[in-house]
Amino acid sequence: MKHFIGVLVLLAVVSLAGCMPGKLFVEHDYSYEGHFKNYESFNFLECEYIDSTLLCSDIQEAIRHQMEARGYKVANRGPNLLISYNIFRNDLRFRGYQQPVIKDWVVSEDGDATYKRIDYNLDEGTLMISLIDADTYQVIWKGYASRVTRNPNFKNNYFKGIVRSIFDQYPLMASARK
Repeated sequence: MKHFIGVLVLLAVVSLAGCMPGKLFVEHDYSYEGHFKNYESFNFLECEYIDSTLLCSDIQEAIRHQMEARGYKVANRGPNLLISYNIFRNDLRFRGYQQPVIKDWVVSEDGDATYKRIDYNLDEGTLMISLIDADTYQVIWKGYASRVTRNPNFKNNYFKGIVRSIFDQYPLMASARK
């Protein structure tokens, strides 16, 4: 009888594990053309590709919180960075790069650094956040997390933790120029 109960418990645990969302895959890439030491302000591009205004505002608020925690200021006129974000609902083939740790590269600005290509097959539901240099319109940093839509119950602050996980990949602080 104990053996039977043990088997039932084991089956229940395995069944529940199959229903749980998979662990997020979080990664980032950056451009060696970025002037990371000079950025101090930001603003958002229009939310066009996400099918819910509420979802847009939740994600935008989470990004704003992360940027302000790093010392960046919202600027309605002349921001240094423009922020774009999107959720890709389907699986996504994406080219990323193996690079030096961004914090180390910003210190050295190694002109000989190279991009080592990595091809990813990102699972359905990828949130991608891009930081764009407002002068050159070049994407200077891109952070992404896949499997974000596996949880069908988007509750308040659901994206706050996901955005934080993405921005954990961006340890840079705003410049302190005055």
